[in-house]
Amino acid sequence: MAEADARAVAAGVPVDALMEAAGRAVARVVRERFPAAGRVLLLCGPGNNGGDGYVAARELAAGLEVTVLEAAPPRTEAARGARASLTAVGVEPGALSAGAVDAWLASADPDAAVVVDALLGSGLTRPLGGDLAAVATALNAGQVPVVAVDVPTGVDADVAVPPGEHVRADVTVQLAGAKVASAFHPARAAFEGARPGRPAGVVVADIGVPEDVLAAVSPTLWLDREATAAWLPRRAPDDHKYAVGTVTVVAGSRRYLGAGELACRGAWRAGAGLVTLVGPERHPSAWPETIHVPPPEDGEWPPPGLTARAAQALVVGPGLDPAEPGSSLAALGALLEWAPGRVVLDAGALAPGTFTDHLTELRALARRDAPAVVTPHAGEAARLLAALGREVDVRRDPLGAARALAEDTEAVVALKGATTVVAAPDGREAVSDSGHPGLAGGGTGDVLAGAIGALLAAPGGDVFERACAAVHLHGLAGERAASARGVGLVASDVADALAGVLASLQP
Repeated sequence: MAEADARAVAAGVPVDALMEAAGRAVARVVRERFPAAGRVLLLCGPGNNGGDGYVAARELAAGLEVTVLEAAPPRTEAARGARASLTAVGVEPGALSAGAVDAWLASADPDAAVVVDALLGSGLTRPLGGDLAAVATALNAGQVPVVAVDVPTGVDADVAVPPGEHVRADVTVQLAGAKVASAFHPARAAFEGARPGRPAGVVVADIGVPEDVLAAVSPTLWLDREATAAWLPRRAPDDHKYAVGTVTVVAGSRRYLGAGELACRGAWRAGAGLVTLVGPERHPSAWPETIHVPPPEDGEWPPPGLTARAAQALVVGPGLDPAEPGSSLAALGALLEWAPGRVVLDAGALAPGTFTDHLTELRALARRDAPAVVTPHAGEAARLLAALGREVDVRRDPLGAARALAEDTEAVVALKGATTVVAAPDGREAVSDSGHPGLAGGGTGDVLAGAIGALLAAPGGDVFERACAAVHLHGLAGERAASARGVGLVASDVADALAGVLASLQP
């Protein structure tokens, strides 16, 4: 954001104009979300975040009782100008202290008051201390709703875990663009919904930073239905099953037959024209449409009965047990060398020893312009990074973890979680927050692997974009399934919901 501000100024947008737009946006949100509020406490820091608070205070002073407490005198010219415009309308800021905040909160009616947190912006990287930590504690203990400016104070805007005590806001007005922390739990909880029953939400306010500037400085796309729909394959009226894409799922062990079946269902429901399962057995409830081919006994690929035409995408790993005699994981290198199309590696194929032993074959896929897609959850990603000699805290920095894996493997990485990260070795990255807590159940990742395989098998398209589309599609299917089942949904519900979501995105 600092770079975006600098480029906007260089493009002719004055800093004062950005601050005016930001402060007015905050004031507008306060009035719209809390129309019964008659009193407002604004807490202002010494930087431009505080300057935004001064502008908001000036705007709110027209009609509301406004109190401003400042942590220190403004240190930027724009913030000093904003403070001067506030004092010009008769509001004199007082000194910030935990005691002053406690006294104001004690005198306030929680149903008719609001606090605006404009103390610290997006540059914080260390824990709060002293009075600021005490102020954050006081605000969190109170019942008066809090509106944060850009980033709740105490939250590091770039990572998923706040460094220490921090303000927990009901509403956050993010300026110009969303911040990384607002996409990831647990930091995301600081941005909205701190007090049940109060208005909640995150607002991204346009403050005048040109769109081309934002696009140039931000490598991360926040996925939505529009982007997903644009990247989905389209069928022609005269397409046949081989024209729309075939998927071979190498999955399932005798212990985990269901995983292979769920991956197949995910592929079917995401639009595959033909699905083949290479596994020891079929699940008792296997769909009759799925073809079954036993794995090769000699480890040579392809096994008898499987053709390249039926494997325009390979999904390898769901339910594969490396300890099972004859497991296809023992022949992973030969499988990757044979792969006639795009490849998804999931679950059993991501066991560190198995995975790292075959990095050469994995990277070779990228050389032929068909990088593999690997789909670890946080625990699998941590183990893979450790095996690769990388020290990245996956929980704190999921974007950094996905980037590191993509760089080292030359694969597209879909790092699964409440917010899923998709990172490409060329530097592109996206996050998807679609989904529901009900997806935290066995088998939902198998459905996702199959769905990714189906979109990769379809002709054309970019591997990164198709992986992004599948991830978001799967999350939306989870939301649809949860509308009927809540947290009691099972993976089969998600697979069944895929087709309806896909239809809604492909009218």
